[in-house]
Formats: sequence, C-alpha cells, structure tokens
Amino acid sequence: MGQKVHPYSLRLGGIRDWESRWFSARGYRANVVEDAAIRRAIAGRFARRADGQRRDRGRDGGISHIEIERAANSIRLTMHTAKPGIIIGRGGRGVDEIRAAMEAMTGKRVHINVQEVRNAELDAQLVADSIAAQIERRIAFKRAIRQSVARSMRAGAKGIKAQCGGRLGGSELRRTYSDKEGKIPLHTLRADIDFGFAEAKTAYGQIGVKVWIYRGDVLPAPKVAPPRPTAKAAPKAPEGPRVRRVPGLREMQEAQAREQDAAEAAAEAGPEAQAQEPGEGAPQC
Repeated sequence: MGQKVHPYSLRLGGIRDWESRWFSARGYRANVVEDAAIRRAIAGRFARRADGQRRDRGRDGGISHIEIERAANSIRLTMHTAKPGIIIGRGGRGVDEIRAAMEAMTGKRVHINVQEVRNAELDAQLVADSIAAQIERRIAFKRAIRQSVARSMRAGAKGIKAQCGGRLGGSELRRTYSDKEGKIPLHTLRADIDFGFAEAKTAYGQIGVKVWIYRGDVLPAPKVAPPRPTAKAAPKAPEGPRVRRVPGLREMQEAQAREQDAAEAAAEAGPEAQAQEPGEGAPQC
C-alpha cells in the first residue's frame, strides 16, 4: 500500500509555518474543532452554488487558505484570496458580516485581515478550484487540466501536476487521469511544493481534484563570516607648519671643504687662461 504524506506536514517547521498559530495548555481539543468549524463556515459562505441542474460559480470568493491566531480572548483571521473585493464587500459590509457570524459562533472577539493573492495561477488551491468549477460546467476534464497546467507554467511555475479521479465523463467505472509538466520533487524538503484539493459535485457523483505546484527552492540565507579584527594603526600626529631643516656640523664642514677645493682649482687655472695669445681667442678688430 502507498503511504502518502501531505506536502505541508512534511515541511512544517522548515520552509512552511503552521496555519493555526496558538498554544493552549487546556482546551486544545476544543480549539482544534473550533478552527475546523471556522474554516468550514467561511468556505461554505463563499462556496460555489448550484441551482437545480444549472451550476455556476455563484459567490465564489477564491479563498486560498485561512490563517488563525489566538490570544487570551480574541481570534485573528487572515484570509488569503484572489478576489478581495468579493470578501470585503461594498463599504466593508462583507467583512462586518463575517466578523459578526464568527463572534456569534465562537463567543470571542474576532479580527479579520484580507490579503490578496497576486498570482492565482501559482496557488494550488485556486487552480484546483478552477478545474473543479470547469468540470461542474460540463467542460471536458482533459481540456480543463491541460489548460490549467499550461497557464501555471506560463505564470512561472517550475513544475505542476494535476490529477482528477471519479466517474470521469459519466462512465460507470471509476478511473484517474493526471497530467504534469516540469518537475515535482516531493521528497526534497527545501522544495516549495504547494498542494490543493477540491471536489466537483456533478450529476453523476463527486470528482476529486488534486494539484501540486513546484515554485522553486527555499534556501537559507548565506552565512556571512564576521570581519576579522585588525591591528589598529597608531594615530597620525597632526601636521603642523613645516620647519626648515638646519644643516649639522658635519655638513657645514663638507661644504667648506668643497668651497676650498673649488678656490684652489680656480687659482691654479688663472695664469694659464691669461697666457693665451690674442690671435687664439676672440677675433681681432
């Protein structure tokens, strides 16, 4: 038998964080049940609606996931959605209605934040919801999966795998169909694998849709070695006005000796220079 592990649980504490962040020494069981009820109520509030045999997206809010944080007597909900306008409503009326409903259900003070998902094609849950909505509208499941895979790859995904299972095409025999492109390293813990699951409620039964999207590796920040301590140079003395250097005694004696030698050489060469004849020197006038 195959033993499957959820991509989120395999990476918790490494590259992913918990979607429910709180600690409770008592009442842990009740808080877990309450978190599940909150997510189920919000998802049902904005789920796709069906009107007889005609199925449409209705008030689909495009909710990716909901983060829950708890304090002493308050709850903070962060809703990640591709359509924040539908969640917020006109003048913030939608958020007020959700807050009132959650406060009545939990009996605690509730704060709601709405964050927009910039690129819905790289969110596995939104892609799975899109495929399920197309199957409910009787679009061929192969075409819906193929188009979703192509859009995600164009959006910048490094790999995607989409799978649907059930009575595909209304057949009596249950089967599974999947399509993939790129690579999906499910056993690489540093790989950012996004997973989404949705169900398409058709006239001939439910069809499950699973999507895995590989968005690249999450690498730790490089460790920068601290700079090595260097010896501090001695501070330079402030430069003052330049002082003319006075020659020493030895230099003065050498200068006097050179002058004396030059005088003796000139005295010896003087009589020879005066003995020249007038014809040998400058021209006669």
